[in-house]
Amino acid sequence: MFFINKTKYTVNILRGDTGPEIVAFVNTHHYDCIVIGSRGLNQFQSLVLGSVSHKIAKRVNCPVLIIK
Repeated sequence: MFFINKTKYTVNILRGDTGPEIVAFVNTHHYDCIVIGSRGLNQFQSLVLGSVSHKIAKRVNCPVLIIK
């Protein structure tokens, strides 16, 4: 038996600095949740480079699910 999921979704392509662009876009629209991936940097890389997914999670006005 097969089930077909009929979930509605949209794809938006943004240009610019990743974190601020996503935060600005999400905060000007209404979303129930954002799902974003994480590259899994080690502790030193995260300290030096920062993590886009964590920056987004701190600044958007909705729940964020970070997938590793």
